[in-house]
Amino acid sequence: MAEEALQEAATAVKKAIKKRLIDRNMSQKEVAEMIGITQQQMTRAVAGASGPRDVEIRHQIYKILDMKEER
Repeated sequence: MAEEALQEAATAVKKAIKKRLIDRNMSQKEVAEMIGITQQQMTRAVAGASGPRDVEIRHQIYKILDMKEER
């Protein structure tokens, strides 16, 4: 059950980021370049990876896209 909840949360975050990218007419590649990371790192963070670096990347994504962080 916990794994299912984590997966649902990751999917919700991914959808929210992708929607905001579309709303702002931006690509993941553009945001990755702004942060100074690779596209692979960006994809991993957006997909919901839970490593400390992935979490930090998401914080930067939220800031760039002017998103509120859901806790």
